[in-house]
Amino acid sequence: MKLKTALLTLAVFATACSDSEDPKPPDAGTTDSLYVAITQVAIAGGNTQSYLVTLEDIEEEQTVGIGDAVELPADSYIAAGLPGTGKFIVSSSRVPTVTPYTLNADGSLVAGDALSFTSQGVAAVNGYQSQHYFVSETKAYYFDHVNYKLVIWNPQDLSIITSKDLTSQLKDGDFTFRYSQSLAVTAGDDVILAGGWHAADVRTVPAKTALVIVDTQTDEVTVKVDNRCGWARDGVKHTDGKIYYATEPLGSGAHFVSPGTTGAPCMVRFDPATGEFDDWFTTLDAFVTPGTEGDIAGMLLPGAPGKGYLRVMNKAAAQAAWDAAVAAERPFNGQSAAVGAWWSLWEVTLGDAPTATPVVRDDLVPTNGRSIPQNPGELLVLPEFINDNAQTRFRLMSPESGLGDAKTVVEGQVRGLLRIR
Repeated sequence: MKLKTALLTLAVFATACSDSEDPKPPDAGTTDSLYVAITQVAIAGGNTQSYLVTLEDIEEEQTVGIGDAVELPADSYIAAGLPGTGKFIVSSSRVPTVTPYTLNADGSLVAGDALSFTSQGVAAVNGYQSQHYFVSETKAYYFDHVNYKLVIWNPQDLSIITSKDLTSQLKDGDFTFRYSQSLAVTAGDDVILAGGWHAADVRTVPAKTALVIVDTQTDEVTVKVDNRCGWARDGVKHTDGKIYYATEPLGSGAHFVSPGTTGAPCMVRFDPATGEFDDWFTTLDAFVTPGTEGDIAGMLLPGAPGKGYLRVMNKAAAQAAWDAAVAAERPFNGQSAAVGAWWSLWEVTLGDAPTATPVVRDDLVPTNGRSIPQNPGELLVLPEFINDNAQTRFRLMSPESGLGDAKTVVEGQVRGLLRIR
C-alpha cells in the first residue's frame, strides 16, 4: 500500500509543506478504509516535528515514512473524533484550540477554523486521546486535567456548550493530577475515565485514584475516589461488568525508585451496578511472579474476554539505567523508570484470584512501559515505540482474542490514530 498525502487548507498552518507536488489524493467515493495518524519525528536540537499521514490499511505489512506527509505545528500530536465520519480534530500541547478537518468528496482533507477553549481557562488542549471523548457529531467532552474541568462542546458548529467544575473533587494540594493515557471505559450510558496524582518529583504517588463518571445522556458528573491504590488509572472491564483498575507504569516506576513514598503497584475493582469500589484489593506482586523479589508491574489494556495485559519490569535493566543516571548526575524518577525499554508483556486473567503468565512471541521485545493505546474505530491498537522512539509499530488488539499482529511501522512516534472512513 502506498502512503497518500492529505491535502490541507494551508492557511491554517503557515508551516505546512508547499514545495512538493501532491500525489493523487485518496478517493473519498470508495468504501475502503482510510486512517489518519499524527507522528512526531526527532529533529535537530532535541526537538520534534509533527506530521499528518494517511494510511489505507493498518493491518498491512509496510513501513511508512514521512516523505509525502504534511507538516503540522511541532506540538500537534492528538487526532480524535467519531470513527468513520470523515471528520476529526487535531489538538496541540501548546495552544488552547482544536482544529477540525473534513474529508471532502474529492478525497482532500480540509482544515477548518479552530475552536478556542480560552473561555474555559484552558491554556493548551493537551493530554491524551482518551481525554477527548466524542458522544455524537454534536457533543464531545474534553477532560481538562489542568483546570479540573469537564468541557462540553459541539464539534458540528464548533461551539462551547458548557463546563463542569471538578476542582473540589480532584484538586489535592500541590500534587499534579493526570487522567489515564488508556481509553475510557463505558458502562451503559456512562463514560468513565480514571486519574491519579503524583508529586512534582515523580517519586511520590499517594494511594489514591479517582474515577470521573459522566452520564452521556444528562452530562451529570460523579467522581468516585479510592484511597487504597495509587495511580490505578488503567481500567479493564471483566465479563461480569466489573472494572479492574491497576497501577500504571509511572506509579510502578515511582515505587521502584522510592518505595518509601509510593506504595506497591496494586489493583482495585469498581462495580458500575452499585456505583462504588468494592472491598476487593490485591497487589500486583501477589500474582505476577517473574522470578524476582518484589515484582514491578503496571496494567496496560484489555485483552480477550475476562483478560487484560500487564507490563512487567526487568528490574536489573532498570537498575543499570538508574545507576548510569546517578553516575552521570542525571535525574531518574518514576517517569524515567516508566519510559525505559525494559518492560515485557504479560497476560492476566481477571477475577477474585487473578493469575498472570508471560506472553512469549518471537515478535515481542521489551519496550516502553507507557505505551498509549489508541482506538482508531473498530479495534484497539497498541503503538509500540521502537528503535529509540524513531518508529512506531501498530500492534492490533482484538476484543475476541486479545494480542494480535504488528505489521505496519510508521516513522516517528505516533500518539494519534483514527479511522476517518
